Amino acid sequence: MENNQIEQNTDQAIVGAFVDRTYLVRGVSRPERREMSEEILRTSRRQRRFGFYKILLLILAVMIAAICAGTVVFWRYIEAYEISRHQHIIQSLRENTDYDFWQRSVESAMAPLLTEFEADGATPLDPHLSKIRDVEYTLRQKSDENTAEAPVYVVRAGARDIGVVRLTPHGNAGFGFNLWEVGSIELLDSFVDSLAGSVSITVSQNARVELNGIPVSQEYRVDCEFEHGAAYVVHGIFGNAEVTVFEFDGRVSEPYFAEEGEFFFPITSPFTRSFNLVAPEGSEIFLDGEGVPPENITARGIVPEIFQGAIDESDVPIRLLRYEFVRDDFFLEPVVTADDGRGNELMPRISQDGEISFSAPFSPELKTLHEDTVEDFIRAYIRFGANIGNNADASFAGVSGRMLRGSELYRRAVSAIGTMRWISGASLQYNSLQIDNFRPYGEGFFTCEIRYNITTRTQYEVREVEGNFEVLFVLSGGRWLAAKMIAI
Repeated sequence: MENNQIEQNTDQAIVGAFVDRTYLVRGVSRPERREMSEEILRTSRRQRRFGFYKILLLILAVMIAAICAGTVVFWRYIEAYEISRHQHIIQSLRENTDYDFWQRSVESAMAPLLTEFEADGATPLDPHLSKIRDVEYTLRQKSDENTAEAPVYVVRAGARDIGVVRLTPHGNAGFGFNLWEVGSIELLDSFVDSLAGSVSITVSQNARVELNGIPVSQEYRVDCEFEHGAAYVVHGIFGNAEVTVFEFDGRVSEPYFAEEGEFFFPITSPFTRSFNLVAPEGSEIFLDGEGVPPENITARGIVPEIFQGAIDESDVPIRLLRYEFVRDDFFLEPVVTADDGRGNELMPRISQDGEISFSAPFSPELKTLHEDTVEDFIRAYIRFGANIGNNADASFAGVSGRMLRGSELYRRAVSAIGTMRWISGASLQYNSLQIDNFRPYGEGFFTCEIRYNITTRTQYEVREVEGNFEVLFVLSGGRWLAAKMIAI
């Protein structure tokens, strides 16, 4: 109050002095000057009070605006904080997921772990998924990994931990806070190990194995304790294993037993085969597709039997190699093939003693050219042998012109004349006659095979005769003549 009074007196003195000085000159009386001073003073006070209130209102308005702005900012800060809390994502997982979701999540996480035997369209976790079916799912922070920047939660199905959920930021919530989403669901190694199993398969060493329809390659083969057996082990099988075994002959084998991932099939022991092979020099022999090494050659420069005694040995156009060896590792009858060294297949023939001989391939062109010549010869030869006409000399004359003079065949026919008996009323009937398998040997030789069945009749007997021969023909004097016959 004292200060206000002083201020008021001061104002009055200042105003009074101003009025006196201003209006004294103008001749205004003192009472009038006093009244004017008081009016000026009242006006000044009103103006000062109005300015004060104006400033006060402005300050209040600024404060209110600041408070409102601060409240909005604070509210948005709280909102950003709330929506950035990863617990909301976890709570949503708890409330909005079920067994089907976790089954899909587990299968998706399992996909990179599947082997080739389950990766293509398989349902690997059934029935193992029963371990996480009809149980409560919970999530908790993984204490050893969880951070504010990289939240990690453990997924628990019932009483077992099955995996972890990793959250990753996917946007800015404001004020430096992140929005979160599920980045990945990873299975725990302990859970994977509890689902995965191994399949052990024991079979014959040459059997073909399939697991779930996929061939099991040699990379899965392990040591086998059984002689002639083979063992395969496949790890990381999550579903049911279907094992199919094909034996060496294509048969599907049935297991002796199959339980808890272990399959045992019959083991077949191999057998032994000995080989006696003859093939032209320069040719290659193959046993089940693999070349027979030259170490198995026991003789070289052999003259083929069909040429022996037929012509001079120096004129023989071909020499043979003999292979002899024994193998004891066969499960199937071996297949022996040969070619002439230039990729042309040679034809095999098995003799009565088991020898396999290879020779040039058949020539249809030779058959067309020489079939009539061969038929004329064999009919004359059979007529001679059956002594048709009761005249051995006449029968010999009919065949001798078709044989190479001096050959073994010719000499044998000559020696047979003296042993023939005179037979009256003999007749001959052809039941079959087949001439085939013409093979060339150079420019002047070829062989063919003749098979016939005849019936001969005399006044004493009726006989049926069969013949199977290979015949060598030699070009001599512009004619093709028979030089040798051997039974086949």
